[in-house]
Amino acid sequence: MTVRAMSLDVRAARLATMAMLFCNGLLYATWGVSMPVIKDTFSLSEGTLSLAMVAVAMGGIVTMAAAGRWIARTGSGRSSRYSGLLMALAAAPVLLVPDYPVLLALLFAYGTMTAANDVAANAQVAYLEKISGRSLIGSVHGSFSAGGLVGALIASVWLASSWPSAANFLWLAGTTVLVIACASRYLKNEPSDHGLIDDAPSSTAFPDAVVRKRLKLFGVIAFAALVVEGAFYDWSAVYMREVALAPASWVGAGYAAFAVAMALGRLGGDWLRDHYHHQIVIAGSGIAGVTGLGVVLANHSPLMVVIGFLITGFGLANFIPVLFSAASKLSAHVGWPASQGLAITTRIAYVGLLVGPLLIGPIAELVGLRLSLLSLLLAIVTMTIGWLLLSRTSSGTPWHIASDHSPRVPARTREPTSTP
Repeated sequence: MTVRAMSLDVRAARLATMAMLFCNGLLYATWGVSMPVIKDTFSLSEGTLSLAMVAVAMGGIVTMAAAGRWIARTGSGRSSRYSGLLMALAAAPVLLVPDYPVLLALLFAYGTMTAANDVAANAQVAYLEKISGRSLIGSVHGSFSAGGLVGALIASVWLASSWPSAANFLWLAGTTVLVIACASRYLKNEPSDHGLIDDAPSSTAFPDAVVRKRLKLFGVIAFAALVVEGAFYDWSAVYMREVALAPASWVGAGYAAFAVAMALGRLGGDWLRDHYHHQIVIAGSGIAGVTGLGVVLANHSPLMVVIGFLITGFGLANFIPVLFSAASKLSAHVGWPASQGLAITTRIAYVGLLVGPLLIGPIAELVGLRLSLLSLLLAIVTMTIGWLLLSRTSSGTPWHIASDHSPRVPARTREPTSTP
């Protein structure tokens, strides 16, 4: 295959992966915005509604390790297709099931397939980065953020209309099936021996416990990033209404600014990683995140608070792509399938989306919502310093583990760039 043909092949696979994660974000946002409808449909209290939220999260967290092994055996291309189709089929009947216990089982299955699709798509883009020598993961994560923004907008308009709420899930799930059926033909599978863990280097060269410890450390940093991200998504509207005293037409502006910045920041993040060292990208991201949150906390003007949310979104955008890319690179370094390493990291990370919003509530009851967001400031500082310290102790390449058979690799000045 010529360089040009390979470039076109990778580009098609990248766009297909972006389309798939766009649909993932689309369905996830639809589920999130439809909470009030679900609460009314099944006559749920706040407590029982929270169990429904937990069911989705636990579906992914509990089955993540098994999903990683399945993806390694099946191939990231095929598993992206299968998990995406099952994700859509699980989402379609959410408002059509007869009772609450069935709903919980369905949501657990939906959470399982959503998480599996996410890991499979990340493994796919890790393989594309490997064969192309380019940074691609940011644009794929940006497509998920864009899908979430579109899904939230569609669901909001749908809820404001007189159309049946169940129909929104049905037509979006149907659209997802069509998109995945068309896009999956362009996905690429790793070589047949890629998923064989037996081919990995010996445990003497790369002790299993050492590799897992590093992957879990990536997960802890990513956990902090998703704590902040989850808290911003869930509490931004409340903050605009109760602290910034924004008029009704402005209440959703903070969420929109944050979501748009996250999507644009991730779409542009690949260029940053190709031209600047990851330490510079993370340091700049941390500074932007702290600055943006400082603007939010220091102002009562709705306009300034929205600007603060926008800056914070740009600051947070590239933490997860860098961390997930590092997990896949470390997996390749020790001879593991990318999905196996990603499953370890993401299993810890995604707990942050569940924990973040839950942490803010009790703290806000004690000190107020405005001061409670100071905990997010601490999280941004901690994850920035944590990554920079880890990079320093690993000679600038946290995804490499030194051993008797694997000398430490000197740091590059920038991420690999594409061939002309």
